[in-house]
Amino acid sequence: MNRSMRTGLLEQDVRDDFDRARRRASRAKMAGWLLGRPASRNRLAVLGEVASAPGAGGPGRRLEYERVGRPGSAGEAMVPISQIVGTVEPTRYFDRQFRPTSDHVRARFQRIAAEVRSGRGMDPVELYRCSGSYYVLDGRHRIAVARALGQRSVWALVTEVRLNNPAPPVRHRDRADPHGHFPDPCLDRGVPWQCATEDLNHGPLPNQLLISPW
Repeated sequence: MNRSMRTGLLEQDVRDDFDRARRRASRAKMAGWLLGRPASRNRLAVLGEVASAPGAGGPGRRLEYERVGRPGSAGEAMVPISQIVGTVEPTRYFDRQFRPTSDHVRARFQRIAAEVRSGRGMDPVELYRCSGSYYVLDGRHRIAVARALGQRSVWALVTEVRLNNPAPPVRHRDRADPHGHFPDPCLDRGVPWQCATEDLNHGPLPNQLLISPW
């Protein structure tokens, strides 16, 4: 926890905690806008979400997932916050660093922050682990508070899940065939390819990729 940010007045401290995190979220949003980055780059990934084609509008489609192992077989672990990349359900109240983007979450954030600052701690969060990354089932506010107070990990109940329909194979647009010809960006041997420019877990991909919708 960052002990340097204390006034000695609990209510003032937790207000400052939220305001500081909110300002950081606003600055990150402004920086992205100035650098021409897509707004989607700053939002939390959603478990199983696949990017939609450019210009299609709206969120991408969602792949189904299932739990691995026996029902209720969640394990307990300390999970680095840096490995928590998204949520099970979409949210517009936190950015991809779990900083609050709206005053709608102020009251709950400050209540949890007060409990932590007064030494009562917080309940474990519930996470799904898929392909080595973690997604929040329950506990977004707790993670936001932990991060705002300088904690690097959270106590969590972790359930392993897997996608039922893995993402289709990916090929590089700029990779030539044996004859030195580059594939058509929209059609390859009569099969349409869906363009994706961003990986939801890791941000922008190094090159534009073409993903088959089938």
